[in-house]
Amino acid sequence: VIKRAAPVYPQTELRRTREAWVLVSYCIDEEGVPQNLSVLDSAGSSNFERAALAAARRWRFKPAELGGKPSWQSNNQTYITFAIGGLGKGASRSFIRDYRRLGKLIESGDLDEAEELFQRLHANEDLNLYELSRLWTQRVSYELARGDYYKADLAIHRATASDGVWIEEKSYAALLVVRISIELHLGHYAAVFGAYDTLVDVAGAESEQAQSLLPTIEELRRMVDSDNIIQTNAEVRRRGECYRCNDSYSFTPVRRSFTFDNVNGELASIELRCTHKRFESAISDRVEWTIPDSWGGCSIQVYGEPGTTFEVLQFPDG
Repeated sequence: VIKRAAPVYPQTELRRTREAWVLVSYCIDEEGVPQNLSVLDSAGSSNFERAALAAARRWRFKPAELGGKPSWQSNNQTYITFAIGGLGKGASRSFIRDYRRLGKLIESGDLDEAEELFQRLHANEDLNLYELSRLWTQRVSYELARGDYYKADLAIHRATASDGVWIEEKSYAALLVVRISIELHLGHYAAVFGAYDTLVDVAGAESEQAQSLLPTIEELRRMVDSDNIIQTNAEVRRRGECYRCNDSYSFTPVRRSFTFDNVNGELASIELRCTHKRFESAISDRVEWTIPDSWGGCSIQVYGEPGTTFEVLQFPDG
């Protein structure tokens, strides 16, 4: 980083003592200037999103190098946090009351009543970041009770935003265990490895949580290294219906070659944001995609008509 300008706190939000975070995605060109900025997710109003993007546009970086020459870096994302000093981590009495009531409603299966309470709390833009993390923690349990793993994945990423800085370390570790279970169910295997590594950093490799998951992680590594095709069911969803969705399906591949099969609906285009390359293309039937090693690690967005289901097939090397 050469220059990272702080965002301007939106005055309308500051007067109401509102807090938020914004997850910004961006590329860095050969001159170190951010390009292709977008909001991947946020907790707060559109005022915060505009302020975050405006700040990120003013950032400057030392360009990455590839083969001794300046190179694009396309797989970058950063949380920009808007927090008011002095508020600290804590919840109001009214929030604690509603939080406990939510837990009881979910536990008893009164999901319709729980949804009404969620909507009322989500409409309250005066929640601080600790309260927002706690609210999304309850949302994880709610979505799992409904059987919607995509929305549970979104909720748990929001509950653990900014590396869990807004919740207690013990709660963060417990949520990481749940997150690994959700990512496994969805077939997001790169996310499983990432969450497990974070769990080891937080709780320690010898912790009961890490040790209990170790056989699963080792089995998953053997599967990725095997000669078998890895098949994952996927669905295009609108923003707010899954993590990093925007009429799209997002995933990080664990192999370099893949294709899409059994498409039920319409897929339109694909975008790859890799360490050293950004690539876009229309999607044609029965095309196998191979990511050159020189591009580095990639995250992939598949755009299409919401509700479209398909399979992602990842092939072994060679």
